[in-house]
Amino acid sequence: MQKTIEKREAKDATRVRELIQVMLNADTYTSLKAIADLGEIGAPAVGPLVQTLLSTESNARWTVAMALARLGAEAVEQLVGVVLVTDDEIKNPAIWALAEIGDPRAVSPLVETLQTSKSECCRALTAAALLKLGDPAGIAEVERAFERFGRQFEDHTMEAFEGT
Repeated sequence: MQKTIEKREAKDATRVRELIQVMLNADTYTSLKAIADLGEIGAPAVGPLVQTLLSTESNARWTVAMALARLGAEAVEQLVGVVLVTDDEIKNPAIWALAEIGDPRAVSPLVETLQTSKSECCRALTAAALLKLGDPAGIAEVERAFERFGRQFEDHTMEAFEGT
């Protein structure tokens, strides 16, 4: 029984690596198909996708974020970890993925990010994510940020919200 489990895990790991390569290097249709396949694999894809998010170049991070969003709740804890410890450039796709997933576990780390980020882009994307999540504590923090950062910040946030 243990051997069967180990073989399946090895097969899943190989398949995940293959799909990540396809996702990052293929045409749009094939890349989207690979994202869907990764979503079907579920939890075994989370770790490799997060590693890819952390190590790949900027544009590809958004593709990886789409795959992580497809994984849903399985990816929330590791995405929260990315949001709490990485640069804004890496945080932004993770924030978007958390908004797409819609899990309430993301609210507190996103509130912290909104309060501490130095990048207006990251703050606006975070505020938009909190609005999308719809949690009262998150919305209250966004309203405070609107007061603190002004009309232009509110406009940027609403652009990000409408685009998510």
